[in-house]
Amino acid sequence: AKNRPAEVQYWVSRARIIPPQIANLDCFIKEFTAWWININPAWRKTSLPMEKKNGAWEHMDFPGPNGFLNVLMCLKWWRVAMDEESKEWKEAVEDVKWVL
Repeated sequence: AKNRPAEVQYWVSRARIIPPQIANLDCFIKEFTAWWININPAWRKTSLPMEKKNGAWEHMDFPGPNGFLNVLMCLKWWRVAMDEESKEWKEAVEDVKWVL
């Protein structure tokens, strides 16, 4: 998927056992944010935090055997890479939670 963080491929290629190390957190955050916006339906695509309104969800695009699990794992890796929670991370978690 477009903009998907490289760490997802690293994790998948290692049988989902070895978590990736986030070498550049700022880059990871930018990639995750761009990917998250990209896989959401077109009516939500703006910037984080995305608009929370009613719309059709059939165009949510998270393909592959892991599907939405990749999104959740990215949030976990992001949090592990931080010393403490950031406003940006909390906004991303809240948005993903709203989608679920």
